[in-house]
Amino acid sequence: MATENFLVVLKEDCSLQATRKIISVIKDIGGRVEIITGGGKAVVATFDNAFAEKIRRLPYVKLVGGVTVGKRRLTRKQ
Repeated sequence: MATENFLVVLKEDCSLQATRKIISVIKDIGGRVEIITGGGKAVVATFDNAFAEKIRRLPYVKLVGGVTVGKRRLTRKQ
């Protein structure tokens, strides 16, 4: 079991309450929400890959897939 970054895409008819429930489930399994975007319809979260199928089975989830989030180097403008 390994911790990975996942893109969780929610169905278009997903309500704000359902989005909060999905985020709650991610946190309950020990995951961490990194980014919520697309009006709450896409979530990048880090959690154990053993739970990917559990998240995928939630009623308002359309897609769960692994993603690579690279670190960006920031340079100071002078």
